[in-house]
Parts: sequence; C-alpha cells; structure tokens
Amino acid sequence: EKGLRFQLIEGRAMAQSDIKITFEDLKSFTTKSIRQQMAQFGQTNPTDEEVQGIVARVLSNQEEVKRLSDQVVAEKLLELFKEKANPTVKEVTYEQFIAASYGE
Repeated sequence: EKGLRFQLIEGRAMAQSDIKITFEDLKSFTTKSIRQQMAQFGQTNPTDEEVQGIVARVLSNQEEVKRLSDQVVAEKLLELFKEKANPTVKEVTYEQFIAASYGE
C-alpha cells in the first residue's frame, strides 16, 4: 500500500512539475555512474570508447534501464523538493535532537 501511495505521489509531482526522463538523461546518469565505479576500482582515466561500450551494454538490459530510470526520477524529485522546500536551520544539542525526534 505504501509503495503504491508513493508511486501516485511521485507521478503527480512529476506531472505537476513537468518532469520527464529522456534517453539522454538516462545515458548521462549511466555514464557518470560507470565513471565513478571505474574510479573506485582504480581506473581513473578510462577512454570514452570504453565507457560508452559499457553504457550501451547496461542500457540494453531492460531491468537495468528500469533501475536506473528510478534513480534518475529520484534525483530529479529530490532537486524539485529542495527547490520548493524552505528549510530553516536550527542548531540544537544532541539531547534536544533526540527529544524532538523521539518525543522523549
């Protein structure tokens, strides 16, 4: 039930804010992710051809496309929420934070 509710809220927020996921968004996100993963394993300067080959293989897998699309949507919605929200910073002690968070 919560998953369905979240999907409805997510869909409505995307529709109201005209957020769309394009293939270029997906390709760019995948390229960035692949480069980050390669850097973690010591390949700091992969060629564009290597990266694009990996990106093409990843994007040919429908399950990966769905997973990556969900990540792109989450990223775009987070940007939207940060833009729309008006957070206020309030410094509190650890004890005040615990009391406010857990009602103690």
